[in-house]
Amino acid sequence: MSEAPFNLEWEALGNEGGTGVVISQRARVFGGWLVLVGPSLAFVPDPEGRWDGEDFGDEDYEYEEGEEGGEDEDE
Repeated sequence: MSEAPFNLEWEALGNEGGTGVVISQRARVFGGWLVLVGPSLAFVPDPEGRWDGEDFGDEDYEYEEGEEGGEDEDE
């Protein structure tokens, strides 16, 4: 097989407060993001693709009218 089924589009992420040079990148994949920090790779679940690259807290999301931001309706 000579062609890849799809290509990852990597985006550079900023690094603050670290010592030394660390390269951080992310790529959108099915159901979330692949995050590459130095030699380490992690999957960050985000099925709605809402991570803006700055914060991942629920208060940073914008919800449609009638949506509950991660809260159970029984509470």
